[in-house]
Amino acid sequence: MRGGGYKATPQRMSVLRTLAKEQHQTLEDIRTQCPEVGLVTVYRTLDLLVGLGIVRRLDLGDGARYELAEDHHHHMICEQCGEISEFEQCPLDPGRLPAGDGFEVRSHSLEVYGRCAACG
Repeated sequence: MRGGGYKATPQRMSVLRTLAKEQHQTLEDIRTQCPEVGLVTVYRTLDLLVGLGIVRRLDLGDGARYELAEDHHHHMICEQCGEISEFEQCPLDPGRLPAGDGFEVRSHSLEVYGRCAACG
């Protein structure tokens, strides 16, 4: 954060600590764990952290979720119970992406939908 020219305020650090506890959190999850941080500040902090590449914003079918962007992984989402599991094997070859017209690929995400073993 400081490297990007932003202050590490207590509110921003509280949001980061909350995200470090668990992946795939909703805005409400974060708000519940950071009651001392106002709603607008949580929104702004998440936008800032996403913009700096510290946090990833995910849309896993049930609204925005957030996680630290510390490693490269993808998600399998059960359409019945909503269980989210991660996998690291990336089937996407970034070298095969259309990167014409000066477009630079910085990251990508992959969500796979189906049914988990428990839901069969």
